[in-house]
Amino acid sequence: MKSAAQDLVDALATATRWSVQALALMMLAALAIQVLMRSAFNAPPSWSEELALLAFSWTALLGLAYGVREGIHVRMDMLLDVLPPALRRGAERLVLAAVACTGLYLAVAGWHYTESAVGTTSAAIGYPLPLLYASCVVCGALVAVFATERLLHGLPASGEAGPAA
Repeated sequence: MKSAAQDLVDALATATRWSVQALALMMLAALAIQVLMRSAFNAPPSWSEELALLAFSWTALLGLAYGVREGIHVRMDMLLDVLPPALRRGAERLVLAAVACTGLYLAVAGWHYTESAVGTTSAAIGYPLPLLYASCVVCGALVAVFATERLLHGLPASGEAGPAA
């Protein structure tokens, strides 16, 4: 039987996956408009590049967090491969704890940076820049949650996927 906390983490993972997909489509659409307007009319819109950058930033950071959840991030594990199983499990736990702490650090540092940008806007669209910087806060929080989930479920830092979202 799944707990309410696990249901919440599963919902966060699903929302993250859908957000990555939607933001990637938004980024590609903005870039396609930019290319079309530049090649066909020699008049690229000023907003398309900025929108693509915003979508790319969120896509990359949310994708990173989702990769932690699913254990699909890139890493070198040559040292882990030669360890005995018990030491390997301990090293995996240590890696996940470090990943969770790094996520917390990113969330806190991102929060401070986001706060310092309050009142500033982007040049072309005029959206509030804290919207861009908040991607670090969200990414860090999700990384911490997803790494902690893997740690609590006894999953390795990569390889074996987490619970299906």
